[in-house]
Amino acid sequence: MQQHPLFVKYRREWLGLATGYSKGYLSRVATGRIPLSRSFIERVCFTLRKPEEELFLPDPVITQSN
Repeated sequence: MQQHPLFVKYRREWLGLATGYSKGYLSRVATGRIPLSRSFIERVCFTLRKPEEELFLPDPVITQSN
């Protein structure tokens, strides 16, 4: 099942403890059943002390040139 990149870096259990969101809510966000809200993004960024670009934008794809 595809999930948001944030949840590849951080486990739902740990994010739940750190942010106060329930594991069920985080699971729905991770799988896309609930869209990311501005308040969710700001709360996670504030709690983890990381910029939005680092947590919510996909990593750039590195291509090799021949």
